Amino acid sequence: MSDSRYSYDENAEVWPYFAMTLLSLVLLPSTWKATIRAMKPEKNYSPKFENGYKPENYDDVEKFRIKNRKSKIFTKTNICIALGWIILIVVAYFIHSQETSEDLKRFDPYEILGIPYSATDREIKSRYRKLSLKFHPDKIRNIVNTTREVMEAQFVEMTKAYKSLTDEDTRKNYLDYGHPDGPQPMKHGIALPKWLVEEKGTPLVILGYSLLVGVALPFVVWNWWSGTKQYTKNGIHTITAANIFEAFAKSSVDNVTFDSLIRLLANSQEYKILIPGVGADTVYDYLLAYLSREKVDDEPKKLALVSRSVAILDGMLDIASAFKNAALLRKIIGLTQAFTQALPPESNELLQLPKIDKERVIHSRSTLKSLFSLDDKEQQRVLGIDSDDDLKIAQAVAFQIPSVEILDAFFKVPGETVVTPNSIAHLVIKFRVAYTGATLPAPDPKDLEEVDNSVTIKKPLSTNDIAPQLEPIYAPYLPVYLRPKWTVLLVNPRENKIVEPPSTVTRMYTDGSVSTYKIQLSAPMPDQTGQYRFLIEFRSNAYVGADAVRSVVLNIEPAPKIEDIEDDISDPEEDSIAGAMAQLRGGKTKKKTVDVSEDDSEEEDESSSEEEGSDTDINTDTEDEEES
Repeated sequence: MSDSRYSYDENAEVWPYFAMTLLSLVLLPSTWKATIRAMKPEKNYSPKFENGYKPENYDDVEKFRIKNRKSKIFTKTNICIALGWIILIVVAYFIHSQETSEDLKRFDPYEILGIPYSATDREIKSRYRKLSLKFHPDKIRNIVNTTREVMEAQFVEMTKAYKSLTDEDTRKNYLDYGHPDGPQPMKHGIALPKWLVEEKGTPLVILGYSLLVGVALPFVVWNWWSGTKQYTKNGIHTITAANIFEAFAKSSVDNVTFDSLIRLLANSQEYKILIPGVGADTVYDYLLAYLSREKVDDEPKKLALVSRSVAILDGMLDIASAFKNAALLRKIIGLTQAFTQALPPESNELLQLPKIDKERVIHSRSTLKSLFSLDDKEQQRVLGIDSDDDLKIAQAVAFQIPSVEILDAFFKVPGETVVTPNSIAHLVIKFRVAYTGATLPAPDPKDLEEVDNSVTIKKPLSTNDIAPQLEPIYAPYLPVYLRPKWTVLLVNPRENKIVEPPSTVTRMYTDGSVSTYKIQLSAPMPDQTGQYRFLIEFRSNAYVGADAVRSVVLNIEPAPKIEDIEDDISDPEEDSIAGAMAQLRGGKTKKKTVDVSEDDSEEEDESSSEEEGSDTDINTDTEDEEES
């Protein structure tokens, strides 16, 4: 199995460098990514509202959050990286402590003689003379801790170094081949010890190769493949997704109730994986207990089940959008609000507030907006609160609840003033966030305008990412942290069906400034002129009573009449604004061209004839019109 023409790394002089190189190639980028990941702020950090309110199961909720909070430092990846660095340090120390073989040393006459690279011929001769007196075989006396052979070898090495700097032939060999003796024989080596390649190490090599290819690689691929196939792009289990789709397909979506949605949620595969052996009926009971804010004997199990509910409901909303039933989507979003605030579906929005009398509020018709139109005494009466301190706590929570105010909405074709038949348009929504109890001034009319520029014409949706991301929500009963978002529905009110897939808004200004959100419509505009009415609905996933609805009218107008343009005028360039507008209309464009001027002498000779010819050829139609 071995080849005598190759030398093996018996003294471990080469393979440590090979191992160190491989480890560095893996550890350096991995460490960089891990450092960047650790420096990023936590996505799900929830600010603590200093209102003094703690729910009945506050300790259980906090324990669950702390237990499930993922550490950024002590992860499996970081542990592997740390072990890799330890191995790298051990290999580096091994290399540093090992003496370099004579065959691997680079011949450096200056280093051998111990002189600087700027040494003159006189300094070189003087240094060699001093070393000769010390290491010449005839001058050696009383050798200690060495042998005569070693001393003689050192003297020969010094002589070669001296000649490579003073003798012309020897110096030429050193400069051309890096050695005073001329070209050195080429050696081929294997960076492995001989015992590992010879017959004795064959079983070990075969075993390692079999474990790598037959066990480790299939295991990694299987984990990746099973994870990809078991969960959808929205993060819910494929069995759960199939059950949800089948339930909506077999039953009339118009007759779906909140109770049927909760039972469908309780049958999710995620719960069976989380708690093996748990049944759908048991999960259903736990979910109802959570929505009623009731403590159970096994509170950690209830919180564990609830922690997956909002994510499953998001996936359920995505599946339900395929049926285009607006009422079904509203119920799923309403159920998401209920799970976020731990309330029964369709509850009064005042039940989100702490310290209230539940029995009094549950039958009230007051809203958060109407509540803050009253004085403090009336607020205490409506909420059933006796003390002023409890009222302040309830007010502090209410002031953290945002609602959306839709200021304007219209359809627009980029670069155009009207929406024409069969054009590709997008919906522009101007809105702002108003917190409970806040009074905002009238918006500036300029903020409600939509002005086109080269960026918005080419990328109309680029304005959606300008505003900052919203802060985490107030949800003391929810065992996981959640950021608020609004689902935008564009509904045909006659059929009560959505005309576009739901969109999600997670960025908006919270200081009263006007935010802009655009939805690219997937289908062309109707081919008939006229007016078409739709509803825009902003549905919150976090708060009850924070939704907004507004009517929007789509005006389809005929394309403006354009006078005939001379054939000599070419199509607009694709890099210009006119070219971008033409592309959106489906028109033709041309690539940018560079004008090349004619020779100066030709321009001087033919300038007069070209001017006359150009006036005649280009402006013929204009002259005819003027004569007529």
